[in-house]
Amino acid sequence: MWIEKKISINEKEHTCLVNGNEIEIPFFKGYENTLEVTIDGKTSPVLSLNNVGDRDETIKIEVKINESKSNKSRETTKLSK
Repeated sequence: MWIEKKISINEKEHTCLVNGNEIEIPFFKGYENTLEVTIDGKTSPVLSLNNVGDRDETIKIEVKINESKSNKSRETTKLSK
């Protein structure tokens, strides 16, 4: 599901659509130099950038999302001893 969010790219705030690790953002100059994106205060490295249709209208960005797993599932419980 696409959700409208504000993200930060190169210290500039942009309004875009986010769906998991995919971002669609209106075209902006210098997008080719984007190395990381900040979404909800979490910085994610950019995996790919695509000027959709080479029309300078929409940029599609794919980022790597680090999903940290809870330590609770790795802890030994009383029942497993």
